Amino acid sequence: MMASPSIKTSDRSRPRLIIFDFDGTLAETEIVASEVISAKLAAEGFQVHPDEITATLSGVERDDQQRHLERLVGVSLPKNFMETAAAEIQLAASGILSATPGAVELLQWLSIPFCVASNTSRFELIHRMRAANLLGLVGSRFFSSDDIGVRKPDPSVLLLAAEIMGVSARECLVIEDSVIGLSAARNANMRYCAFGGARHHTSRLRNDLRTFEPEALLLNLAELKGLLCPM
Repeated sequence: MMASPSIKTSDRSRPRLIIFDFDGTLAETEIVASEVISAKLAAEGFQVHPDEITATLSGVERDDQQRHLERLVGVSLPKNFMETAAAEIQLAASGILSATPGAVELLQWLSIPFCVASNTSRFELIHRMRAANLLGLVGSRFFSSDDIGVRKPDPSVLLLAAEIMGVSARECLVIEDSVIGLSAARNANMRYCAFGGARHHTSRLRNDLRTFEPEALLLNLAELKGLLCPM
């Protein structure tokens, strides 16, 4: 049974490290990406709402995303469609990417060590953290799939983060917004909470997160404070 966001499970000790995903957790990257892809599909003659794109690509590995989009619209897309989309998403993020509501306040409040572990490349991750005004809070405490050569749901980037931060896997608490991220946390034998309060999260996506039975499904990042410091 899922724990309430305001109640810490009684048999769990306070974590020694919190590992945040970045895109869709600390920053509103996913909605930016869906809006860019929606506009690109419109240029190809297909009207697809960003929410439908989010639902279609949620939990899909990057290499398979174009195939899923083609299945959605029913035709083949230009071979470089997702490659050019990635470049446009990066450009759009430079101008409009924002931190998820409550992210700055949460990171400023935390006394427990924290870091970021992401599937995003190091270059893109630095760029996005800077655009969302989070780089100063995260500092050098971030890890990318580039560092390990494999992507979530493989747990390696999470395990690397724990190792470098000097904490065992069982002492970590992972905060993830996607089923891929929750799979990685479970594969790493780490505790995890799901975050379902970003702009791209729909009821369907939240239900998908619930199937992983996280300690809590957070609808606002501020709820993590209650989980760590119950009344």
